[in-house]
Amino acid sequence: MNRSLTLRDRDMMVMGAPENLNGYVIAQPASPLHFPPAHDITGTGVIDDYYHSDLADPTALANGGEGATTLLRAAEAAFANRGVGVAFVVCPARWPSKIEMLEAAGYETAMVWSIKR
Repeated sequence: MNRSLTLRDRDMMVMGAPENLNGYVIAQPASPLHFPPAHDITGTGVIDDYYHSDLADPTALANGGEGATTLLRAAEAAFANRGVGVAFVVCPARWPSKIEMLEAAGYETAMVWSIKR
Protein backbone atom coordinates (compact mmCIF):
# COMPACT_ATOMS: atom_id res chain seq x y z
CA MET A 1 0.00 0.00 0.00
CA ASN A 2 2.87 2.38 0.65
CA ARG A 3 3.89 2.18 -3.02
CA SER A 4 0.29 2.72 -4.13
CA LEU A 5 0.23 5.97 -2.15
CA THR A 6 2.95 7.32 -4.46
CA LEU A 7 1.04 6.56 -7.69
CA ARG A 8 -0.97 9.50 -9.02
CA ASP A 9 -3.28 7.46 -11.25
CA ARG A 10 -5.39 6.01 -8.43
CA ASP A 11 -7.49 7.08 -5.49
CA MET A 12 -7.17 5.41 -2.10
CA MET A 13 -9.94 6.02 0.42
CA VAL A 14 -10.68 4.87 3.94
CA MET A 15 -13.83 5.07 6.04
CA GLY A 16 -13.88 5.55 9.80
CA ALA A 17 -11.69 7.06 12.46
CA PRO A 18 -7.92 6.50 12.13
CA GLU A 19 -7.86 4.31 15.24
CA ASN A 20 -10.84 2.23 14.08
CA LEU A 21 -11.14 2.03 10.29
CA ASN A 22 -14.33 0.48 8.94
CA GLY A 23 -13.14 0.00 5.38
CA TYR A 24 -10.89 0.94 2.48
CA VAL A 25 -10.99 1.00 -1.30
CA ILE A 26 -8.49 1.63 -4.08
CA ALA A 27 -9.86 2.88 -7.39
CA GLN A 28 -7.17 2.33 -10.02
CA PRO A 29 -6.91 2.21 -13.78
CA ALA A 30 -7.23 -1.16 -15.47
CA SER A 31 -3.98 -2.76 -16.55
CA PRO A 32 -2.94 -5.76 -18.65
CA LEU A 33 -2.70 -7.65 -15.34
CA HIS A 34 -6.48 -7.37 -14.97
CA PHE A 35 -7.60 -8.10 -18.55
CA PRO A 36 -6.33 -10.21 -21.45
CA PRO A 37 -4.35 -8.26 -24.08
CA ALA A 38 -7.15 -8.41 -26.69
CA HIS A 39 -9.41 -6.15 -24.60
CA ASP A 40 -9.46 -2.38 -24.94
CA ILE A 41 -9.17 -1.20 -21.33
CA THR A 42 -9.32 2.50 -22.12
CA GLY A 43 -11.75 4.19 -19.73
CA THR A 44 -11.97 1.16 -17.43
CA GLY A 45 -11.24 1.34 -13.72
CA VAL A 46 -10.59 -1.55 -11.36
CA ILE A 47 -11.53 -1.88 -7.73
CA ASP A 48 -9.41 -4.80 -6.60
CA ASP A 49 -8.61 -3.81 -3.04
CA TYR A 50 -11.93 -3.18 -1.32
CA TYR A 51 -13.26 -4.11 2.11
CA HIS A 52 -15.75 -2.80 4.65
CA SER A 53 -16.85 -4.25 7.98
CA ASP A 54 -20.38 -4.69 6.56
CA LEU A 55 -18.80 -7.53 4.54
CA ALA A 56 -17.00 -9.20 7.47
CA ASP A 57 -19.30 -12.21 7.42
CA PRO A 58 -18.98 -13.67 3.92
CA THR A 59 -22.45 -15.22 4.21
CA ALA A 60 -24.49 -12.29 5.58
CA LEU A 61 -24.44 -8.60 4.70
CA ALA A 62 -24.46 -6.37 7.80
CA ASN A 63 -26.38 -3.07 8.04
CA GLY A 64 -27.90 -3.59 4.61
CA GLY A 65 -24.42 -2.93 3.22
CA GLU A 66 -24.86 0.82 3.82
CA GLY A 67 -21.22 1.56 4.70
CA ALA A 68 -19.82 -0.78 2.05
CA THR A 69 -22.05 0.80 -0.60
CA THR A 70 -21.08 4.32 0.48
CA LEU A 71 -17.41 3.41 0.08
CA LEU A 72 -18.10 1.83 -3.32
CA ARG A 73 -19.93 4.96 -4.48
CA ALA A 74 -16.95 7.08 -3.38
CA ALA A 75 -14.68 4.97 -5.61
CA GLU A 76 -17.14 5.32 -8.50
CA ALA A 77 -17.16 9.11 -7.98
CA ALA A 78 -13.34 9.11 -8.06
CA PHE A 79 -13.48 7.25 -11.39
CA ALA A 80 -16.00 9.76 -12.77
CA ASN A 81 -13.73 12.64 -11.73
CA ARG A 82 -10.93 11.03 -13.78
CA GLY A 83 -13.17 10.44 -16.81
CA VAL A 84 -13.38 6.68 -16.24
CA GLY A 85 -16.79 5.37 -17.31
CA VAL A 86 -16.58 1.64 -16.53
CA ALA A 87 -15.85 0.07 -13.14
CA PHE A 88 -14.75 -3.54 -12.70
CA VAL A 89 -14.82 -4.89 -9.12
CA VAL A 90 -12.91 -8.03 -8.19
CA CYS A 91 -14.98 -10.28 -5.92
CA PRO A 92 -14.32 -13.88 -4.85
CA ALA A 93 -17.04 -16.33 -5.89
CA ARG A 94 -17.41 -17.59 -2.32
CA TRP A 95 -18.26 -14.19 -0.82
CA PRO A 96 -22.06 -14.08 -1.14
CA SER A 97 -22.48 -11.00 1.09
CA LYS A 98 -20.19 -8.95 -1.18
CA ILE A 99 -21.89 -10.34 -4.29
CA GLU A 100 -25.29 -9.33 -2.84
CA MET A 101 -24.07 -5.79 -2.15
CA LEU A 102 -22.49 -5.44 -5.62
CA GLU A 103 -25.62 -6.70 -7.37
CA ALA A 104 -27.77 -4.25 -5.36
CA ALA A 105 -25.38 -1.49 -6.53
CA GLY A 106 -25.98 -2.46 -10.18
CA TYR A 107 -23.01 -4.75 -10.88
CA GLU A 108 -23.25 -8.03 -12.74
CA THR A 109 -20.82 -10.87 -13.34
CA ALA A 110 -18.45 -10.02 -16.18
CA MET A 111 -15.61 -12.46 -15.77
CA VAL A 112 -15.15 -15.86 -14.17
CA TRP A 113 -11.72 -17.27 -13.42
CA SER A 114 -11.20 -21.01 -13.50
CA ILE A 115 -8.62 -23.20 -11.82
CA LYS A 116 -7.77 -26.86 -12.23
CA ARG A 117 -5.96 -28.68 -9.49
